[in-house]
Amino acid sequence: MFHSQDNIVSFPLETWHPLTEPPTPRPVATATVAKTAAPREPMPSVETQPVTLGHPTGLNPDLTKVLLDTLVYPYDGIRVRIQRLNMSVRAFEKAKLEGCEKGLILESAAGRTVHVVPLPKTFEAFGFPCPYKRDVSTEHSFYEGWGQYLLQQDPANKKVHTEWRLGTSGSTADIVTVGHDGLHRAYEVTLSVGNCLSNAAKYTHTDFVQIIFLCRDHKAREAAKACCREGGLDPRLWMKLDFMQFSALVRRQEERSS
Repeated sequence: MFHSQDNIVSFPLETWHPLTEPPTPRPVATATVAKTAAPREPMPSVETQPVTLGHPTGLNPDLTKVLLDTLVYPYDGIRVRIQRLNMSVRAFEKAKLEGCEKGLILESAAGRTVHVVPLPKTFEAFGFPCPYKRDVSTEHSFYEGWGQYLLQQDPANKKVHTEWRLGTSGSTADIVTVGHDGLHRAYEVTLSVGNCLSNAAKYTHTDFVQIIFLCRDHKAREAAKACCREGGLDPRLWMKLDFMQFSALVRRQEERSS
């Protein structure tokens, strides 16, 4: 049989031989056995280290209990803390004084409620993330967080934000609520009346339906109201202003919970 040297389709071809003779045995190609790679050493297992809280040394055990309680329950008043910790008033006051002297906490009052406010140093010492957004005033940041917490309990609010930027002016609103109707309300934390007039004026060209001055106590509320009333604000802006105390938000939450 004739075959072309050009095996186009690469079929395997047998050399011609007489059918009366056995074919010449074909050499068997030696199979190349791939070398098995040496077994790899198992990767050392990486154990997940449990997150452990820091524990400052040299502190009164009662102070340690108080500090941890302020980190876990930041917005409770002193009376509630004493009951939960099952401490005597004397022991609590002693621990609080030590914490204030060491720059770990500060005492702050909102109406009749007295708070123990943990300072950034305390969050760091115990390994807690610090929630304060402002470096200017820890006390202001604390009340901003408390106001956000209270407003989040109101089912009328779809979202509650802090440090809401007002346009391109660089100013911010302390707390902003977004209702289910899409309307925005602003809350200005007011611990003193030194800058309440400028805080009102920054809302002049905004679409907020209401601007509420959230005041520390009755005295601050009345002073803020008088300052804005006598400050020559645009009448349309003045009509949007309201003034309330933190205690009013607390009562509102308690009424909803009952």
